[in-house]
Amino acid sequence: MTNLIEQEPVRPLDGVEMVAAALLAISSDASSRVLKHFDQEELRRLALVASRLGAIPAPVIGEIHELFAEEISGGKLELVGDAVHAEALLARALPEEQVADIMSDVRGGSNAFFWRRLATLPHKTIADYLAQERPQTIAVVIGKLESAAAAQALAELPAATRAQTMRRLLTAKPVSEVVLRIVEGSLRDDLFSGAGAPSSSDASVRVAGIINQLEAEQVNEILYGLDESEPVLAAQLRTLVFSFEDITKLGQRARMIVFDQASTERVILALRGADALLRDAVLPCLSARTRRMVEAELASAVTPPRRDILGAQREIANLVLRLADQGLIDLAGEGQSTE
Repeated sequence: MTNLIEQEPVRPLDGVEMVAAALLAISSDASSRVLKHFDQEELRRLALVASRLGAIPAPVIGEIHELFAEEISGGKLELVGDAVHAEALLARALPEEQVADIMSDVRGGSNAFFWRRLATLPHKTIADYLAQERPQTIAVVIGKLESAAAAQALAELPAATRAQTMRRLLTAKPVSEVVLRIVEGSLRDDLFSGAGAPSSSDASVRVAGIINQLEAEQVNEILYGLDESEPVLAAQLRTLVFSFEDITKLGQRARMIVFDQASTERVILALRGADALLRDAVLPCLSARTRRMVEAELASAVTPPRRDILGAQREIANLVLRLADQGLIDLAGEGQSTE
């Protein structure tokens, strides 16, 4: 391999390439001090150049050594510039998120860090932005956000838009990396300027994860909308959607497992918004002492905010889904009960 490299004609390096090579060669401490003086665009260009340098033979390193005599690592006989080394170079001085942002440009792939950053914005901000976008763009963004953030943004959009977005997520073809890069760039410019393909089943799970964070009324709107256009997908989705009210459909053993792990405080809060049927399904699953405590609290005249009640109900519903994912309970209802 070394012979092949030595036989290749040595291409003269331009100024930016020499800077990139020098920074790759010097110590981490030295390069980190230099990199802090570059702006974001200069870092992008530097990383791109560094990733394309290839193998730099000893004679060229010697020339660079003469030009950048101080701080060069003396033991290196040759140097390789590729995406891995470019990323390591940036990591010497930049936060992980900034490195990922720059390297996503270098590698031409989607940036997972960007989507996590987007999810930290107020959901109203995301929703207001999406309200001005085309349906295809809304579906791409909602599909890339984590479930909780996607659900919060989706809840702010009109019912018709929510239904259409879910329909697109269930039926749309995979989005190419090129399109994702364009969407990411637009979102970055518009929202931060101042501041692999799923199967139909995978898409259903993804959409269910979003829907499971919505209120019951919003869930029903989406499912009824899908009933008209995609009845098969709507039926599939219903098997993955679970709300606090669905606890009555669980078998007795499953309910006991759930409420054995649920916080008493959250159970009390969740049951304040429950009807008699739901309370009757939950209370027998509690220990005698806990049940007395819960019943005493429910008999009081305290009226918590509806948002807090819904939050507690969603928390317990999420607990049910986690236990089901772990195989500890079955969402199939009475069929799982062995009593």
